[in-house]
Amino acid sequence: MRRKLRFKNFDDIRQELTALEKGPVATTGQWSYFQILEHCRKAVEGSMKGLHRDLSWWKRHVTGPIGMVKTAKDGFIPTGIGSPMKGTPVERLEGDEKAALAQLRQALADFEKFEGEFSDHPRFGQLSKKNWFLFHSMHLANHLGHASLKENQ
Repeated sequence: MRRKLRFKNFDDIRQELTALEKGPVATTGQWSYFQILEHCRKAVEGSMKGLHRDLSWWKRHVTGPIGMVKTAKDGFIPTGIGSPMKGTPVERLEGDEKAALAQLRQALADFEKFEGEFSDHPRFGQLSKKNWFLFHSMHLANHLGHASLKENQ
């Protein structure tokens, strides 16, 4: 069963990653822990790439901002809504969890220092750095909620 995590900031995320680092980690969904870490890293890095998506005016200025306000008010991203990230694998893949964890930690540190232009979010449109922080905190809480130490299963 997925844990209902809530992160207020990146320090909360780091604390959870440190706890999970004690391993071994089991997951409740289709993805392995490696895939969860990789997906989270790619999302954090993607927000800093400066990608401008072809979003309709309606989505960029109305439905996206309304969606972000609602999600922020709820304080979490619901599971199972589907990923807008292209190339997200459906099948379970195993990989080097230690390397993936180190890369995610680096992406979090890079994001905190980042001062450039942020990418548009595929669902919410333009986000400020503050809202990207909020989104990443909720997004990682959702995905890391699918991971727990095997002894806690």
